[in-house]
Amino acid sequence: MRFAPYFPSTEPENFDRVHRNFGAENVYKILSNETFSPLQREYAVKALSYEAEARIQDPVTGCVGMSLAYKKILNNLKEQIVSTKNEIMATMGSDKVPEYNDIPMPDDFLMTQNQQM
Repeated sequence: MRFAPYFPSTEPENFDRVHRNFGAENVYKILSNETFSPLQREYAVKALSYEAEARIQDPVTGCVGMSLAYKKILNNLKEQIVSTKNEIMATMGSDKVPEYNDIPMPDDFLMTQNQQM
């Protein structure tokens, strides 16, 4: 198993981050898993790279910390939406409050980049 297909020489800092956080031997074990398809190996490298970058930013919680921060932001936004709806209902009436399902969603909204191609 060679790292070159997954960590190109044009991005040495990517391999360096992953190596410092997980160790080359652990990365080798993950990538040499025989049940993984080449696409799954590529996803694993992206996930390891993302987690390594997150651990550099926040060594204690890594991706979990980022997820918790985004969850907090989302909850604050939901509270603001409820508050705004209540204000609209109080001033304009309940029939004037827009609903999320009134907003059209593009057909390809939930597709990944590979599925769109």
